[in-house]
Amino acid sequence: MSGRSVDLVGCHGQTVAHRDGRYTLQVGTSAHVSQALNVPVVSNFREADMAVGGNGAPLMPFLDWLLCRGRSSATIVVNIGGVANISAIRPGMTRTEVVGFDTGPGMGLIDEAAQLLFEDSVDRDGRYSAEGVIREDVVAELMAHPFIEKNPPKSTGRDEFGAVEVRRVLEAYAPSPADLLRSLVRLTARSIASNVQRFVDFHAEVGTLIVSGGGVHHPQLMADLAVEHPGWKVVTSAELGIDPDFKEALLMAVLAVAHVERIPGNMPGVTGARKPVILGQIATG
Repeated sequence: MSGRSVDLVGCHGQTVAHRDGRYTLQVGTSAHVSQALNVPVVSNFREADMAVGGNGAPLMPFLDWLLCRGRSSATIVVNIGGVANISAIRPGMTRTEVVGFDTGPGMGLIDEAAQLLFEDSVDRDGRYSAEGVIREDVVAELMAHPFIEKNPPKSTGRDEFGAVEVRRVLEAYAPSPADLLRSLVRLTARSIASNVQRFVDFHAEVGTLIVSGGGVHHPQLMADLAVEHPGWKVVTSAELGIDPDFKEALLMAVLAVAHVERIPGNMPGVTGARKPVILGQIATG
């Protein structure tokens, strides 16, 4: 940070539990961050939306709307973290018209399988899944998960797509470790595509999928996204001038500024909230 100053911090914390409309829990103490940096810290971005009937997630469509509302063509942006979420935006759309929701697994199931079967934290560069083949029976089983077929608004987490689900599929289908990983990669791509086709009524107007998050570093996943979106270009958020590794950090900064400026940061059409509200709580150093 040499030569740079910090005036405000947005701190999301680590989500350890989330269930639509019922509860959400992020760990990380903003007061400690504020004391350490001696600047105000805004955190706890989800609870205010849940207090007015929303799911508290996803939050990314707010930033995607700000970035894409001025584009000349319809845009679909997908963020692939532990879970995947999309934002679908037509030119000139108001915030109440934006389509956005979690689609299902992102890198979460892939990471859980890599840890369980290869004792590695991630399937780095697709090295393990590259040795496997797609088990269509496994993909079909997981595609039938109720969340993937659920109508928006919807959000999810590792309580639905985590280690328990990996073990269940292992016991039911006994795929080889590499085959399971390869199948989970295709599942992530297919579940995104299925949700786009079913729930974005203007998807036929879109020819480019803009991807951010950790998923951009998995070459097989990026290739599978192209397979599952035939005829589309699959690019990263660098297309919008945003480093795909820092888009979530940018979102937190934008939400922190929105809090200070008293600008509602939730998207009722995305989360199911009854009204727009100011997100977050502020701690001062």
